[in-house]
Amino acid sequence: MSREPRPLRAILLPSYKWNPYQRLLAAALTGAGVEAHALGEWSERAPILGTWWAQGRPEVIHLQWIHNFIGGRSGNPRRREVMWFEWQIRIVQALGVRIVWTVHNLKAHGSSGNDPRDAAAHRAIIEHADAVILHCEYAGEALVAKYGASEAARSRMHVVPHGNYTRQYDVDADATAAREAMGLPAGGTVYAFVGSIRGYKNVGELLDAFKSVPELGLDDRLLICGEPIPSRLRRDLEAAAADDPRIVLRLERIPEEDLSRILRAADVAVMPFRDILTSGSVILALSHGRPVIAPAMGCLPGTLPADASLLYDPDAPSALADALRDAAASDLGAMGARARAYADTIDWGPIAEETAKLYRG
Repeated sequence: MSREPRPLRAILLPSYKWNPYQRLLAAALTGAGVEAHALGEWSERAPILGTWWAQGRPEVIHLQWIHNFIGGRSGNPRRREVMWFEWQIRIVQALGVRIVWTVHNLKAHGSSGNDPRDAAAHRAIIEHADAVILHCEYAGEALVAKYGASEAARSRMHVVPHGNYTRQYDVDADATAAREAMGLPAGGTVYAFVGSIRGYKNVGELLDAFKSVPELGLDDRLLICGEPIPSRLRRDLEAAAADDPRIVLRLERIPEEDLSRILRAADVAVMPFRDILTSGSVILALSHGRPVIAPAMGCLPGTLPADASLLYDPDAPSALADALRDAAASDLGAMGARARAYADTIDWGPIAEETAKLYRG
């Protein structure tokens, strides 16, 4: 009897414990005929080549964030790190491996984005990848504008949406019970920011905007839930919130089991980024049936349904405060239902099928 052909094998890296994106994609790829593994550990000396060898030489390497392999989040890699990054890609491709890269951001979050060596690393992956996955059309335009791309590289760019989180979390948790568990008033509008707190996420401005809206009353609340990185941001937020008891701070990494309680207790999620391309936090909020307040930048205008979001101009001084005011006067329940309906359309099954096609070439 002839043996059944072995399924296509792929490794996805890096994968982080706090972000289920790669694990959800890897699980869905199994249904698309791919033996996929999301890896949270990799070879320090040869993160691409060494990890590929240690994992049994799979046919596909799907890279996500590349900063781990070129010197970390600083965005200032050394020349030899960039050269080694490119040579690892060249070596595995010479051995018949397909390289796929998903563009989650244009630069490392701790980077100025102006380092020429960092740009060289991005140009290397753009030109050598067998396929580049984008989460919106704008991402491709921004990538080409920043780093340039040959016609051949542009032809290998493909838009595949970011999948939902409806199966990963308790997205239908009872909202009333969630509010009671968190000691929140039954009435009023509850705004929530959830996720790691970094400078580019602009959480300090959110606190100032919330306090500046006179229409928000005693029963309204602002939840700020996440770990400040760097830790000095904690002091800034605590000082800004000290004079307003309506602001609830939980400044720590939020366990998965608590994320749903926070989002279901809220009426609307607020993501006041000052710099963003794609956002898993936005998809997380939509998956919980929560409308989103966010700036009109990056992929957000193309990702967020217009009838389930309030987008504002990040360059207008009072735009965030105006959006908070508008939310309080909106039918957030109806907007939340539309948010969830949209989230249900971005299921991982079709996304995995599209991704598997790119793996196969």
